Amino acid sequence: MGYEDEMEDFHDEKEFNKKKLEQLKKEIMDEAKKVVNNYVDNPSDISGSVVSIHENSPFLDENEEGEPAFSGSRWTKVIKSQ
Repeated sequence: MGYEDEMEDFHDEKEFNKKKLEQLKKEIMDEAKKVVNNYVDNPSDISGSVVSIHENSPFLDENEEGEPAFSGSRWTKVIKSQ
């Protein structure tokens, strides 16, 4: 096998890899479009936001009736004290 044969094989393999990558890229884009369209047709109630509340958070404080101790605008002045 001579140098020209090796270079030809290299270019053939390079061309094959390029075509394969293009095919994979097209498949991924098609699948991504399906996901977007599905979300548009069936929107999720989940916003993607995560809220973490520590076990000692004043968000969990309750009054005598078991109702939240703080809510709405009353949260603007809350400072947890021991």
